[in-house]
Amino acid sequence: MGVIELFKDLTTEFASLVEFQARFYSEEACADYLFAQKWPCGFICSRCSHTLAFRIDTRRLPLYQCIHCHYQASPTVGTIMESSSTDLRKWFTALFLVSSTESSVHALRLSKLIQVTYKTAWLMLRKIRQSITQADHSVKLTGTVYVDEGKCGKPWTNNFYFEADEFPVLVGIAIDDQNQPTYVKIQMVPKSDYTDTDILPRAICAFHDTHVDDEATMTHSARVRMKRKDMRGYPTFKKAKTWIKKTFRGLAQHHLQHYWNEFCWRVNSKFHNQSPFESLLNLCAFTPSSLYANLVK
Repeated sequence: MGVIELFKDLTTEFASLVEFQARFYSEEACADYLFAQKWPCGFICSRCSHTLAFRIDTRRLPLYQCIHCHYQASPTVGTIMESSSTDLRKWFTALFLVSSTESSVHALRLSKLIQVTYKTAWLMLRKIRQSITQADHSVKLTGTVYVDEGKCGKPWTNNFYFEADEFPVLVGIAIDDQNQPTYVKIQMVPKSDYTDTDILPRAICAFHDTHVDDEATMTHSARVRMKRKDMRGYPTFKKAKTWIKKTFRGLAQHHLQHYWNEFCWRVNSKFHNQSPFESLLNLCAFTPSSLYANLVK
């Protein structure tokens, strides 16, 4: 049975971490599954587009050498796992823990579960969230789009004054013809785009230009004039704040956007009935690994 056929029916979620690790029990099992994600129709050389290759098994991970141009490709090439010395089994476990638990996983817990250093666990999670962020940037809100204003730092108040430890966000939610949500985004507003009392119009325009399709109908609700019950995006925003507060501690504000994106990815996966693990692995399989300097900015 070929690699593609072997994993073609792997569309259900696992009942537990033990069951997951029993399926992906070896580096080879993980590499074969990653191969099936990268080349679902069979190997295609990224240099010459030839479809035949030799498999070389003399290294920790298999290499596929193109028969035509002799280019050698690993299943991890072009993924967040490229050039990583961490076992694929540990990478897969990290992906499972992020995707298959409501509370996600923080770096300290992950480091203990897969027996790596805190720094390694943090970098793994940072790369995973980076892939989610890059994928989100490629999606624009369509249909009827509601954009609500909110702020983080303290409980809801009727005024819109930003104190020193507070900052605003924009919550965009797309609604289809059946009045059902299809996609949600939560975006932090840059410091240059709000005052002590208001989000500037240019922030709304920037959100539209970056995150909303040109054919969509957008309705912007300024928080100072709206009640919570009238804001389509507020329930999601409230859940996101609670999720971040319960799961993570001491998040730096310049990293916080990635956590908003992770929460939205979870919600959007449910909107579309996607398998969380397969969805996340697919994102990571097509996101090139970032340099360390870019990850810690």
